Amino acid sequence: MSTIGHSSAEIGKTVLWLVGIVAFVIIALTKVPDWISPAGTNGTGNGSDPGVGRTVKMIQ
Repeated sequence: MSTIGHSSAEIGKTVLWLVGIVAFVIIALTKVPDWISPAGTNGTGNGSDPGVGRTVKMIQ
């Protein structure tokens, strides 16, 4: 005989998926922009453009 509702295992899997997705989004919004364009660099490596990296500071 089947039970009404969801088993606790299904609820646990759903919660783990949601936590994983939220963690992924948080990391993507905070760490990845800094990896792509670290503060103080303009992509050429000489660091002459102080405006680059401002987006990362705004997100943090």
